[in-house]
Amino acid sequence: MRLRFIFHKAISLFCFVVFIFLHFVYEGYPQTQIEQNISLKEQQEGRTLLVATSTLYGLSLYGPGTAILLDLESGSQFAGLELLIGGGSFAGALMATKNHRLGVGRSNLILSGSFAGTLYGFGLPVLFESENEKVYFASAMLATPIGGLIAHRLADHRWFKKGESYLMTNGGFLGGFYGFAIPYVANIEDLEEWTQAKIYVASIMAGVPLGVWTTTKLIYDKPISEGRSHLISFGGLVGSAYANGIVSLMDVEASRAYVLASMVGLPMGAYLGYQLTAEGEYTAGRAALIQIGACAGALFGWGFPLLAEAESHKPYVVASILGSAAGMWFAHRATRGWGEKTPFTRNDLIPKSDKFAVCVPSLDKWLTLGLMALRKPTVMADFPVEVLRISF
Repeated sequence: MRLRFIFHKAISLFCFVVFIFLHFVYEGYPQTQIEQNISLKEQQEGRTLLVATSTLYGLSLYGPGTAILLDLESGSQFAGLELLIGGGSFAGALMATKNHRLGVGRSNLILSGSFAGTLYGFGLPVLFESENEKVYFASAMLATPIGGLIAHRLADHRWFKKGESYLMTNGGFLGGFYGFAIPYVANIEDLEEWTQAKIYVASIMAGVPLGVWTTTKLIYDKPISEGRSHLISFGGLVGSAYANGIVSLMDVEASRAYVLASMVGLPMGAYLGYQLTAEGEYTAGRAALIQIGACAGALFGWGFPLLAEAESHKPYVVASILGSAAGMWFAHRATRGWGEKTPFTRNDLIPKSDKFAVCVPSLDKWLTLGLMALRKPTVMADFPVEVLRISF
């Protein structure tokens, strides 16, 4: 009887999640529009992200999980199996993405689906009150690719820009945070431990798709560039930090008050970030400088209470709030009309005709030269080899 009840709960939760994603995630751009308006270079982006994440999954989840399922007790065997699976994950991901044409946006959504699958995989055994470590790892190892495949299916034959993809991913994280925060603020500590764990897990698992859906509805058909998406998300973090700072100025010690402040400050900061970036161009480089400006402004503000040798925490909080706001404003004005597409690189700043290039022979040419030197051919004794090429 209990097994039937658990089975019905699992089926109901799975159908709810599938319904949320299939019904609410909008279609984006059709494939015909991709071929017409999206360059091949943009379509090929995102492969490195998928391969690197797959390798990390092999080292952090599938390697240790497989060792635990096989009951390996030797430390060297445990490490050896983990390294083998990690390297195999890299090779498998590299071959699977050989003809990658998904772009960064869709690749990011696939990774987000995999992360959600991992979360659901570790969360489902909690609903069944499982205490077996193998069940948790097996469930996560099974749910991770399922989550990625579901996200891949939902984004099939569609194009998602970087900005909207990043915001949708952050919306899922935000929904998961609210899923945790609501039961915590409601104070369910009087319940049994397993009941508390089930409520937290179920709330988080419901909050992730709801967060993605809410974000998708809010940004639908809106001009969201990559830099603007970073600033909107950063605005939410700044709003949460400001709200917690205000609570600390009131000398509140209860942790639930700070969690509630974050719940209020996050959407307010994100909304202000959205409104303040409605006009103007925001590339990834400009967004990074504005974020650095906020941090630099907060550090600059801390200098005043430190010089005054303030003993209370309140002057530091006020100085950090005012300093970070001033730093963002200054960086925003100083970078107006400036758009560096990729931060921390200077290749695009130099005209192609003025670039200085040094080329050396490839590996196959070096091998050919080495074989000829060993065989010492007599027919082509004066065989020419290009060792160095300099162009400018």
